[in-house]
Amino acid sequence: MFKCLLSESENCYKNVALYGLIILLCLCQVACSAKTQIYDEPRLPANVKPFHYDIRLLTHLESSANCSYNGIVKISIHAQKTTNQVVLHVGRVSIESKKITLFGETSNYRLKSVRFNKDRKYMVVTFNQSLLMGKSYVLSVEFGRSMTMNQTDGYFIRYYINWNTSQKIWYSVSHFNQNWIRNTMPSFDEPSLKATFNVTMGHHKRFQSYGNMKVQAVLPNHDIQDYVWSVHEVTPTIPTHLLAFSVNNFTCRYSQAASINPVRFRTCVQSADVRAISFAAQMAPQILEFLDRVLQVSLPLEKIDQLVVDDFPTEATENFGLVVYSSKQLLQREDGPMTKEKLQTLDLIAHELAHMWFDNLLGMDSYSDLWLTKGLAGYFKSLAVDHLQSRTGRRILLRYRESSMMYESQVGGISLVPLSSNASLNAEKQLYQKATSLICMLIGFLGNETFYDGLQRHMWQNSFGCSTPDLFWRSLQLASEREATYVKTWDVKSIMDTWIMQSGYPLVTVIRNGSEVFLKQGHALNRSSSQLWWIPLTYLIEGGSLSKNLKPKAWLSPNSHSIKLNDIVPRNQWILLNLQAVGYYRVNYDELTWQLLATTLFNDFRSINVINRAQIVSDVLFLWNQKLLAWSTALNVLKYIIDEDEYEPLMAFVVGWTNGFWGISAESSFNIAKWLGIAAKWYAEFISYTFDKFVVQDPNQNLNSLDYPD
Repeated sequence: MFKCLLSESENCYKNVALYGLIILLCLCQVACSAKTQIYDEPRLPANVKPFHYDIRLLTHLESSANCSYNGIVKISIHAQKTTNQVVLHVGRVSIESKKITLFGETSNYRLKSVRFNKDRKYMVVTFNQSLLMGKSYVLSVEFGRSMTMNQTDGYFIRYYINWNTSQKIWYSVSHFNQNWIRNTMPSFDEPSLKATFNVTMGHHKRFQSYGNMKVQAVLPNHDIQDYVWSVHEVTPTIPTHLLAFSVNNFTCRYSQAASINPVRFRTCVQSADVRAISFAAQMAPQILEFLDRVLQVSLPLEKIDQLVVDDFPTEATENFGLVVYSSKQLLQREDGPMTKEKLQTLDLIAHELAHMWFDNLLGMDSYSDLWLTKGLAGYFKSLAVDHLQSRTGRRILLRYRESSMMYESQVGGISLVPLSSNASLNAEKQLYQKATSLICMLIGFLGNETFYDGLQRHMWQNSFGCSTPDLFWRSLQLASEREATYVKTWDVKSIMDTWIMQSGYPLVTVIRNGSEVFLKQGHALNRSSSQLWWIPLTYLIEGGSLSKNLKPKAWLSPNSHSIKLNDIVPRNQWILLNLQAVGYYRVNYDELTWQLLATTLFNDFRSINVINRAQIVSDVLFLWNQKLLAWSTALNVLKYIIDEDEYEPLMAFVVGWTNGFWGISAESSFNIAKWLGIAAKWYAEFISYTFDKFVVQDPNQNLNSLDYPD
């Protein structure tokens, strides 16, 4: 019996030992797993923050086989928390891991490990001791790579042919607008992590160095014969995606803007024929002067370089102080009449220069908020173009509105929030066009004086800082409350949230009961949706005069999907909603009002504002396509188009029929236009500018063909 008990006891001990071993192995596995785990969050950790970069970059451009660069970056960082780990962005670039160093105020830190998260493009650097919260440090990293013509490298090469020698001349240029700086050099590549940059470019003496700031000194390179160091001035506080540099031997044309702080322009091209860039050199200073005068916020820039590059990844990119354009768009001579191509060039330059204020001077906290600065830039671009070429700006805004609405009709709606940093260029363009349209609506219900008051104060307070849409709405709200006539019945943030966070747009339906008018709202693209908006309502009753004041007379709100207007409208008079198409919504009238509008359009179409005529045409085609309007009613409204002689309504009509929007073939669209007899009056001018662009030259093009990627 004793032996039996002893045997059981031994088994018990064995089991305990076995369980203990299992637990120990599990703990080891957890410990090992924790040790091998690497930082994998979508945003960089908030333990350190950069505030200055010293970049020394040596570029070799002697031959395509040997094109390369190598450099060293010293990043001054401030420890926000006590940590022994620094995480920054690194992509397809070679790093000298063993040469990474960290300098503190009193000692150097010994490197413990360097690990890479390839999916997130992170480099995780761990040191043997902790960085102390509140202290500053300098992280030094050497990097380099061979250079190719692949623009996703961030810093890449192009060439042109010297026709006198038949020799390829290589040059380099950067493009960091798509997070591509991560493939060029180590950095903290998030919009909120702004810093100053001190850039020194090494290159052969036959080249010049271009950067965000002007070159303050050219020093000899004592290590490489015939090489020099071009030392640029230190930038203001900017995000990494606005950093830019280029090494080339372009020919330049000089001009200057007579703004409050005169800005010198240098427009440069690979060809010795600077006449090819004379139009851009002439227009850019005039655009900058206008924007400076309108915004009343001066740019802290002494110079802006405009580089014209072959086969650039986008039409242009608005780096701070160094704008890079694709040669396809900018090569226009200043002599001769204004042409379609010159208007496109003017549009493009104005867009990029508007970004000097919106995105460069006023930046956003994250990529998901960039729609706001893009929208502001789009609006002020249109004002600048309109200043130089009358009535062109309003066409740009109408085109943006129509393009965005039609795109939403195709995809079932888009929302501005959340906005992904890796959205496709086409989707981004549509988002930014919608943002511009919403800015127009915002200005309409606030009024110019209130809007500019809020905008200017916001820019003064947040220049070279990080803003958010909510902070911007708050500035506009405070500006509206400073108005003597302000009555607190609505809030800017509450209004705009319904537009930026919800997809699609509303349809406002007019219902008449005798002389009473009722309005109701619903989702234009999804009739089963319960989404509601704050909708500013402007309207005109037949016989009334159109006012420049576009402040709303009434509101539809999310609290109520319908309202009754205070005004009485006689049954024999029409009511016209959404004056000058400022609101981002469509309108459907009752049958009587459609008949009254059709009669006025047929008898005296000029009595209705040209933008509203375009809106009516666009809405009719949309409603018919959605089976919300009978074809007989649509045809009754559209028959006046035979006599129409202005761009905006004709553009709305032709695009409404064009393939890519309504599914009607280009040939059918063309035949319908001729059937209506339109070509007899406006074919020569309008077809060449609009219809031919959309239908004849390339059936796959659509309304966006006159616009440019941001």
